[in-house]
Amino acid sequence: MKNILRYILPAFLLSTVLLCCAPAKWTPEEQYNTGIAWPPPPDNPKVRYLGILTGFHQEGQTVSSLLFGKSNKGKIIKPVAIVRGHDDRLAIADQGAKGVHLYLPASLEYHFIFQANGEIIQSPVGVAFDNQGKLYVTESLLRKILVFDALGNFQSAITMAGNEKIQRPTGIVFNSHDKQLYVSDTLSHQILVFNENGHFVTRLSSRGETLGTLNFPTHLSCDQEGNLYIVDSLNFRTQIYSPKTLSWKMFGRHGNGSGDFASPKGIDVDRNGIIYIAESLFDTIQLFDNTGRYLLAIGSQGNEQGQFWMPSGLAIDGKDRLYVCDTYNQRIQLFQIISD
Repeated sequence: MKNILRYILPAFLLSTVLLCCAPAKWTPEEQYNTGIAWPPPPDNPKVRYLGILTGFHQEGQTVSSLLFGKSNKGKIIKPVAIVRGHDDRLAIADQGAKGVHLYLPASLEYHFIFQANGEIIQSPVGVAFDNQGKLYVTESLLRKILVFDALGNFQSAITMAGNEKIQRPTGIVFNSHDKQLYVSDTLSHQILVFNENGHFVTRLSSRGETLGTLNFPTHLSCDQEGNLYIVDSLNFRTQIYSPKTLSWKMFGRHGNGSGDFASPKGIDVDRNGIIYIAESLFDTIQLFDNTGRYLLAIGSQGNEQGQFWMPSGLAIDGKDRLYVCDTYNQRIQLFQIISD
């Protein structure tokens, strides 16, 4: 009997370990409620509340989870930027966790990116995907644009724009029309442009208050026509640049009323040309038409459904869903845009 156990026991332990070493599957930790809408009745709703995302939950078991309990690395702590890719892949810059959450729903894979070539990420600010799913991360303290492949493996770091060092990269967006990467270099008051291979192309603007000049630019977005939207933060306005015509437009003013800006953050544009801007100090998302005319605001200060505590980055996906980084409530809030 002892001889039989001597062979059976190791085999049993080996099979247990192999079972526990199966690839872990991850799913979003989400809560849904569709009862809130803006504007409220009796007006026809333009935006409907969907729910919240607080992190990513490990479904399978690994050896580490078996020995030490399930990992909590999927928890969202201080989200500041978000982007959704063409295949619904999701990336969230999390300054509280000092890294980037990368979720691949097609394979239920989750990766937490906390270093790049051995260098610890300290302050991720912006995230963007290109058409192939390559991930770009702006790191403001390291003064780098970090480049990762579609599975989150580090590829390279961009530190120079021509002959000049990047000073403070923040907002970032990949323009699928001209296949170029646009990056706000906030301290140089410019937008840096790179091609798909990370090679520097040109720089846009300089410091100023007139049309086409910038004062600490931050968040960026592109519309379906390839126009670039820039949060010109300390000019308290949004500027729109057309790479096709090389022309500029702007709207916005400093103030504390509806449609004014005090601390504008994330920006994106839906398929109908409606512009969504997070106003951090007002704890709202403000909506404008394509001429800059104020339409309505979503949310208020608080931690209930549809309320915010200093929202920052936001993004709209191909299914007309709006994702908002509710930064100090430690969550992403989801909304459904209702098209006419």
